[in-house]
Amino acid sequence: MSAWSEETEGASDVIEELHPPQKRILSAVWTYFGFRKRDGVIVKSDSPICRACGKAVPAKTGNTSNLRHHLRKHHPSLYAAMLNMKHPELLVKSEPSDDPVTPNPSVTDTSPAESEASSKWVVVPVPMDTRQVALTDSIVTYIVNGLLPLSTVENKDFIAVLQLAEPFFTMPSRRDLTQNLIPQRTIAVKLNLINLIQSTSDICLTVDLWSNRSMRSFFGMTGHFISNFTLHNVMLSCQRFRGRHSADNICAVYEDILSTYDIKNKVSFIVTDSASNMIKASNLFPPITVVDGEEEEQDDTSDLHVVNIDEEMMYFPPERSPCFVYTLQLVVRDALDQVGSVKNLLGKIQKLVTFCYKSPLAFETLGDYRIHPGNATRWNSQLKILKSVLNIRSDVLGQLECPVQLSPTEFKIIQELCVVLEPFEEVTDRCQAEKVVTSSLVIPCVRGLRYAVKNMKMTGNNNLVSILQSLVEKHLAKFEEIQCFQMASILDPRFKLDWCIGEEVNTMKDLLMGKVECLSPKLSAGYNDCSDQPKKRPKLFSYMESQSSSSAVAKASHDVIVYLSQPCLAEDVDPLAYWKGNQTGFPELAQLACKYLAIPASSAPVERIFSAAGNIFRPERSNLNDKTFEDLLLIKCNSTE
Repeated sequence: MSAWSEETEGASDVIEELHPPQKRILSAVWTYFGFRKRDGVIVKSDSPICRACGKAVPAKTGNTSNLRHHLRKHHPSLYAAMLNMKHPELLVKSEPSDDPVTPNPSVTDTSPAESEASSKWVVVPVPMDTRQVALTDSIVTYIVNGLLPLSTVENKDFIAVLQLAEPFFTMPSRRDLTQNLIPQRTIAVKLNLINLIQSTSDICLTVDLWSNRSMRSFFGMTGHFISNFTLHNVMLSCQRFRGRHSADNICAVYEDILSTYDIKNKVSFIVTDSASNMIKASNLFPPITVVDGEEEEQDDTSDLHVVNIDEEMMYFPPERSPCFVYTLQLVVRDALDQVGSVKNLLGKIQKLVTFCYKSPLAFETLGDYRIHPGNATRWNSQLKILKSVLNIRSDVLGQLECPVQLSPTEFKIIQELCVVLEPFEEVTDRCQAEKVVTSSLVIPCVRGLRYAVKNMKMTGNNNLVSILQSLVEKHLAKFEEIQCFQMASILDPRFKLDWCIGEEVNTMKDLLMGKVECLSPKLSAGYNDCSDQPKKRPKLFSYMESQSSSSAVAKASHDVIVYLSQPCLAEDVDPLAYWKGNQTGFPELAQLACKYLAIPASSAPVERIFSAAGNIFRPERSNLNDKTFEDLLLIKCNSTE
């Protein structure tokens, strides 16, 4: 049965006022137009009437151009529905709520009422309705941020929910999601990152390699910089890494990513793990090339090459630091392994945890108590296990019927272990926190741990404390010599020089003044002082040479002295907020703060990316190709940016 016969069947006399053309219709536009008849003959066959507004539209010799123009101008939703139909019999009425013209009450639309809910917004070749675009973008965001399979768009229940909420929405296909929607979003994210990074002169990187359960390797890189005194942590790449994990291959991937974002001359610091291939690769990373002014002309006939020491220093590779948190983990893990009694106790507790997670009766006996499952790759999970065991009452532990039982002496050792390891846990949590300044914490934390371990005592076995003390000096003391962390601690208004001891105060002050003086000629051009004017001396005193410093040096010294003389801020104050409020008074110091406070203390940012990647690679997503995986992770990890 045709659409015309359906609409006239059982209709009232008013509906019968409009009729379709007598000749065979091919265009879907005629669904929205009709003719009046008088004595069975069409009246004004060259002026069909719009069923929505009752207006007569000229259409001579069956030409439908004016009819389409009328729908597009006055009834856009009807026009969209018409374009979405392949055959007039399938065309239904779209939602009329957005039509600017109020329908004429004397003219009744004769479109099939029962097919009203099946109308769709236009999506081919591009979406024409803003609601279609908005809903499609929301679905892409929902799938990416939720790490959901791409087949979600083919899930019947998911389609049914959206169909019930919005009948006019056309669900994108999985192919469209993979080939168009996700790549388009990826391009937009990359352009946004490029524009964001262009606003900074220095960027710090964390670089690492990771292999999933299928032993496929991936190269991850994150970028960290301060723009407008806001700390930005962005994911630059997490791509498939093929071939040997050699330094040359690592360096090649590294350079390719830097070229993508055009940041070859911006990288000032890199944080990696302590693997030999990564250490060797860091020496191959392209250096920062700075072009300052015009090059001096060289005499081609000269066989001598004059080397400018200051110029050569700029061509060294970016400074590298091992992950501070990972090094801290090595300290604690090695100490626990070297003390036999502690190692045996931890093994005993691990058996208790395994028993509780395998026995339904034990799980029921524990009730509201929960034992932390633990993580073999992180030492602080062992501390969480110890604390969770201490929280369980002794009578409840006795009811577990576990073959492993803890004695009162062992409980006392557990309590002492928790006290000994708590400072290390606090440092770990502080130095791998997200979206906060962490580089300035490194040196104060090293010295805080040294002081804490020095004052520790264990009644059961004091050997652990002495081992921790020696390992702190062996593995963590080297971070005190890294200049970037020194500068970060000085430029943090919460610490300044309070962490320095003895002659370090003057040494660090001179270091800061030297850094400021390097920037002063560029930033202090407008600074005027009486010392800028040459002093005229009588001829008798012309032998005297001026010993006064230049205005730039004087201002640098003045700014550093004023900054350091001010009291330190409270622990909970944001250092970047301080520099934002003092950028006018200390422009050079504020620029240095943006450079050094952006450095991450650990490689935790890139490890978080690998954690998200592991959630993507589930058994039901084993066929996900490398390019789609990289796009999904790039969108998810940069969604907040």
